[in-house]
Amino acid sequence: MTGLHKWGLALAVTLLAVGGSVTGASAATKTKDLPFTTYVRTKKAMTIGAKLKTKAGYRTVYVKKNQLLAVSTVDTKQVGKNFKEYATFTLGAVHYAKIKNLKYSPKKIRLSTANFKPVKTLKAPVRTQLLLKGTGYKIGRTRVYQPGLVLTLDNYLQTYSKFQLKKYDANWLNPSTDVSDLTFMNKKPLDSVKVTKLTKKGKTYTLDYKTPLKGFADKKISKHHYRLTIKQLGTSKQNYLPIDDTYDAAASWTNYQLNNKPYFSGQMEWGLD
Repeated sequence: MTGLHKWGLALAVTLLAVGGSVTGASAATKTKDLPFTTYVRTKKAMTIGAKLKTKAGYRTVYVKKNQLLAVSTVDTKQVGKNFKEYATFTLGAVHYAKIKNLKYSPKKIRLSTANFKPVKTLKAPVRTQLLLKGTGYKIGRTRVYQPGLVLTLDNYLQTYSKFQLKKYDANWLNPSTDVSDLTFMNKKPLDSVKVTKLTKKGKTYTLDYKTPLKGFADKKISKHHYRLTIKQLGTSKQNYLPIDDTYDAAASWTNYQLNNKPYFSGQMEWGLD
């Protein structure tokens, strides 16, 4: 069960227990829980149960103040007459070289305003989305694989070939292009470069880096200076495979232009009949 689903279930249990609305529950318990959020920033240094592999073995990761964290799971605990939220966290979809050496032992931490501040939206919401080459999902007798690209939470661009995405596919990659599943992010990409500058203007993102990306048509600005421009376009929805006046699959996605070439990111649901 995902953290978001756990949160919803926990909230339902809380409301049944106190017999009131969300506002009534909060007022009755005087909690300082954070509002619903996917990411948070720390208000103080702490540990989250993460360890990083080194030559000398695994060492504990100490998270600094103002560190961006991804909320993994959320649970409600009853303490006396009050209900309090506790959560587990990860560093999220960071770059391959780091995430492959991370391991987590879930540590429940009070999800309160004293420990964290909520992040309503990422500076670049395109982060953690696998951008696939093309204009949207295609349904046929065989799956269609296209090259892909990811911008990690710690500002690394990672590219993947068609062969890699087919190899890594675990029956979820095609239905969804959200790479919050960290088992995918520890797979080796075709290439990875550090973004030295990221600017956002409206729905356009400009990313600058020092070396060209393998498997991608960069725009060379000067020596040791390459640029990727991501333009977010509109969204699309489509139903597929009609069976007895219903559909077996439905998809929604957002279209992008990466250096004027079409890409998309979205999700597909199967088994709707």
